[in-house]
Order: sequence, then C-alpha cells, then structure tokens
Amino acid sequence: MALPVSIADQLRAILDPEGFLDAPEDLRAFAYDLFANHRPDAVALPASAEQASAVMRLCNQHKVPVYPRGSGTSLAGSPVPVLGGLVLCSSRMNKVLEVSVTDRLARVQAGCVTGDLQKAAAAQGLMYPPNPTSMLYSTIGGNVATNAGGASGAKYGVTRDYLLGLTAVLPNGDIVKMGNRCQKDVTGFDLPRLICGSEGLLAFIAEVTVKLFPLPEGIRTALAYFGDVTEAGSVVTDIVAHRILPCTLELMDRVFLETVAEVYGVPCPEGAGAALLIEVDGPDMVLDGQMQTIERICRDHAAIGIELARSEAEREVLWKARRGGTAALVRKADMLVTLDYAVPISLLPKALGIMEKLAAEHGCDVVTIAHAADGNLHPMVLYSPSDPAQDAAFRAFSDASARAIVELGGTVSGEHGIGLEKKEYMPLQLGGEQMRIMQGICRLFDPYGIMNPGKLER
Repeated sequence: MALPVSIADQLRAILDPEGFLDAPEDLRAFAYDLFANHRPDAVALPASAEQASAVMRLCNQHKVPVYPRGSGTSLAGSPVPVLGGLVLCSSRMNKVLEVSVTDRLARVQAGCVTGDLQKAAAAQGLMYPPNPTSMLYSTIGGNVATNAGGASGAKYGVTRDYLLGLTAVLPNGDIVKMGNRCQKDVTGFDLPRLICGSEGLLAFIAEVTVKLFPLPEGIRTALAYFGDVTEAGSVVTDIVAHRILPCTLELMDRVFLETVAEVYGVPCPEGAGAALLIEVDGPDMVLDGQMQTIERICRDHAAIGIELARSEAEREVLWKARRGGTAALVRKADMLVTLDYAVPISLLPKALGIMEKLAAEHGCDVVTIAHAADGNLHPMVLYSPSDPAQDAAFRAFSDASARAIVELGGTVSGEHGIGLEKKEYMPLQLGGEQMRIMQGICRLFDPYGIMNPGKLER
C-alpha cells in the first residue's frame, strides 16, 4: 500500500526532489538486506539532521512506521520494513566532518562509509579499528545501530568501545546530542552506548563521534593449515594461553578453503581440514618473537603447512582466501545464510564440534568460519529455500544451533545483531526481566511504537 497522499506531499515538501522516493523500482531497492525482503511504502533520504527531524515528527504524528537504514549490508533483517511504512535512510549524510590528531577523534555523518573514515584517519597516522567484513560499503550509522565488530575484535573491541558521542533524532523529532569529545566522561547515564546496538528501535542516528588510535608500527601475517576445525580451535586457545593477543585470528573450515581454491585458484594443501589466518601488530621489536611463538604452537598442533607473508603483497595473497570466500560460496547455492554466535574462548573447540554434529544430524550443508580469538563463530548454511526438505533442514539446524549455543553459555549474536533472524531467541538468552526492561526503554523513547516495528515485541 502507498502512504496517504497528504503525508507523501508533506514529505516531498520537507525533502528536496532527490530526497523522497516512491517509484516501484526504488521501493524494491530499499526492501531488503541479506536475510529478508519486505517492500516499504516510501523512502526518505534526508540531507541533514534537521530534515530527518521534520520527517520523524510527521511520521510520529500520523503513526507511520519508520525504519532507519544505512547501506543495507546487514545479515539479520534489522532494517527491513516488515510493516511497510517509511524507510529513513542516511546515505546522503555521508561526510567525514573532522579528524583531530590532538583529540584523537573523528566526527562523521551517519551515512559515512566505514572504509572512508578509516582512510581519512590513516591519512593522519591514526586508525579506526572496528573492521566489519562489509567495511568498504557499510556505514558508521549502521555500525553503531548494530554495534558492529569484525576480524580485529579480540584485540580492539567493537563499535561501542570507540563511541564518544552521537547526534540522535528521537521519534518525536527532537534532536539530541549525546556524549562529547572527551576521552573520559562518567557524567550521567551512558546514552550513546544505549543507542549503540539498539537496531533502530530508539532513534535515527544522524552524526557520530569516535575515538581513534595511532597506527601500529608493524604487522606480521601467517596462514596455517590443520587437519580439522577442532584442532585449529585448540591452536586458538593455546595462542591466547601464551598471552599473545592477535589483532586477527580467522578460522576457515575445509569447504570454505576448497571453494576459494576452486573459484579463485588459491592453493590449499592436501588433507587440510581447516586454516587459521593469524596477524599480530604493534612495535616491530616484539612482533618477530610473537610470530615465532605462534609458528611453534602451530607445529606442535601438527600444522600441515604454514605460510608467512614477507611483504604487503604477500599479505594480500594470504587475505584473499578469507575475503573472497563468502562471495565464492554464494555461487554454490540459491541461498547463503550466515549465522552468528559467540562463546567463551575456552569453549570454541567444543562449539565448533557441536556445529559439525548438528549439521550432520539435520543433513544441512554448513560451512564454518570464525573470528576465533574472541570466540565468534559463523556457521554459513547453503540451501535452496524452494526445496521444502532443504528449507526444513536449514530451519531445524538454525533452531538447534541457537539453543545449543545458549546452553553452552554463549550468545545468539556476537556482531550481526538480532533483527528478524534471532528475535525469538532473545528471551531464551536474556530471560523475562531483561526483556521487560528493554521493552520499557523502547516505550519511553517511542510511545507510539513507530520505530522499526516488528523486531521487538512492545
């Protein structure tokens, strides 16, 4: 259905000609992420916080559902407009506003691409560490809304660890600046971190201030192969036990490696059932010693082969397996769903074994990768939704694996968020009291329930 003509006309008046979309082809483009697809009634593309405020105030007055959206790279259905209404997209608010070397921070509009912020920081000798796989096209506003992580999370943390402040547009249209430029601030409630990870349920994010770190002096990279994922998981716990904290420790299983070899021609040693991509960064004087220890640990765990990067070009070759794998897997099936769990690091080998066992029990084609140093694993299910048997196998595996992770003391989302995919499992992990607290916070911010409805029961 379309928005009432009177509301559509008012939105056109608020926004410039490029800021309001309701043509069928435009609605299709803003209907989906990598998990779900539901068409909105219209799309608003504000060019400023003030325009977003006027849009929000109008929608709140007429009880029009509002779905905040960045670039739509999410994997769990978080921004998908399941009840129609209006998609409020930040893509035109995409500027890097400031990079301060002295204050070690950056201010960016919410639609700024994460990779663009990282380039702007690097040009000043600084770094913004969160690096989701989608960093070349995901936006900072979306990263904040989902509290995005990435491959360097074990050492550098996730988005909330760098959030100093933000400008939010509340459902009633109020523009509120939360936080500030201070590296330390304990005055009042931490409202920026309350918004962080709220997945569009509380407010539209217009601007973000993040802390930056100095670029590390050096980096060392290795790719090690093992007989199976359980052995590779044991290497992870052994490296951490040696008090080495890699900036990257990526685990890839056999099917993932074979697919990369098939599609991109990246060789894989015979008998390899898993691989670890390992990186350490910091002062050059300590990195060689750390990498020698890591190499010894890998050999103690019967590594089939170890490749060390001697240059940036060789490092890019080693990374090709990890970066290209998901795209290669997409070619193998009608649908690829990447699940997202995390467990205590000590339980990672057990969790990997459970995923293999459940995949076999349910007859499901599952490929597993992991940000192993922080216990974040991603079982990726390949199946055809049009085949009833495969669809049923996917749903059974997804349900069984989520419940098994909770029973293990883990979480049903390490970095992708909840969205539509995991909302039924939140009460299982959090319990009734925490759910009631979150629902109460939503009602406080959004009494009429217009923000991202269909994702959390109010």
